[in-house]
Amino acid sequence: MNSGTDRRPRARWIAGLLAFAGLCLTAGGAVGQAATGVSDPAQFVPLDQITPGQRANVAEVIRDHTFHRKGTPETFPCNAKVYLCLLNEPPLTLALWKDLSDSAVQLKPVGPNRYEGTDGNGATASWEFVLRSPKMHVLLCNLSYTSPRGTAHLDARIVLVVHSGFYREVNGEPWVQHDVEAFVKVDSKGWKVVARTLRPVIEKLLEDQVREAGYFVSLMGRLVATYPNWACQVTMKQAEIAADVRQRFRDIVLQTRRPGAFTGRPALVDNLDPSVRSR
Repeated sequence: MNSGTDRRPRARWIAGLLAFAGLCLTAGGAVGQAATGVSDPAQFVPLDQITPGQRANVAEVIRDHTFHRKGTPETFPCNAKVYLCLLNEPPLTLALWKDLSDSAVQLKPVGPNRYEGTDGNGATASWEFVLRSPKMHVLLCNLSYTSPRGTAHLDARIVLVVHSGFYREVNGEPWVQHDVEAFVKVDSKGWKVVARTLRPVIEKLLEDQVREAGYFVSLMGRLVATYPNWACQVTMKQAEIAADVRQRFRDIVLQTRRPGAFTGRPALVDNLDPSVRSR
């Protein structure tokens, strides 16, 4: 495999999403340091629907962001119920991914709507869903990153916004369209002094998050639709995931099973396309 052209989602920092990981959406827009910030965060998220305890925090990150990235929309075949389950329950999505690819990512729920995780490469994060609705998910993430040699460290807050839409083709097949948008506010003291050194690191982390977050979920959605038996088998044996979450996912997968779905286990193809093949 040529690592220079491999575009499979690495889920290197699923803990910074959704999932997300999650998980490679082709990102659009430019990354740059905000000169004046955003005058009205309510233009980007419905602040009146944000958890009261986090509303000011979300508004601050969006208004005074250091970096901003918005990915281009991605459209893919997937049942809305399956998609929302994968988006709302990151441990399910990550469990499916780890069954197909070696990954050092660790993720665990620590409370209602809250998770903690590490990518095994110097980044740790805690985040929570501050808004969940069928058409918009908003996550607030506290990110800490230390370079492999320990020579650089930074702390940042991230607001991740996922816009989702659902429709059906003429033949009745369900499709999903979504895009991912991220606002990052670097909180580390002395940021301006070391900006030249750390800026590429932040830009790379943000690029990975936005690009991989959307594609990770879409890829897992397509795999679940194509290999429902595999999806049920993998998730049902994850004892660290709540039993009711596993059972609900299994019920949804079986209810939405497509005619002609494969009974085997998928394998990712090492090329530029998110293709799958049976084993």
